[in-house]
Amino acid sequence: MEYATQSKGQGVISLMTAGLGLYFTAAMWTEFNSALGTVFGAAPGIIFGTIVFLLYQSKKHEKEFTQGGNYLTSEGTAITRDSEGRLQQVESTIEKGRNPTFLIAGLYFVLIVLSEISWSNLLF
Repeated sequence: MEYATQSKGQGVISLMTAGLGLYFTAAMWTEFNSALGTVFGAAPGIIFGTIVFLLYQSKKHEKEFTQGGNYLTSEGTAITRDSEGRLQQVESTIEKGRNPTFLIAGLYFVLIVLSEISWSNLLF
């Protein structure tokens, strides 16, 4: 039952983090494409940008999933080897139920607003 209290709010934080990543990806992609369009022209710039993006994502995912072989989506668990050498997922020692959802939402909102004011112009 303790694990349920640890994961409380974790889905919301993951959703907000995914949204922030999507926002920054779209904003940077727009800036990158306009810069490439200035140098190469619109059509070659989009083709070149897409190739660069796909190569970057491929390397990023390969590195993320192969480092150490212990990719986890929950900070409340860890993978350890037992005495027989099998991998097991066990509870970590972090404090239970300490997911600051509102603090993270406020921080993400401030990041988006500051990005819009300073460079992005994607939403406003």
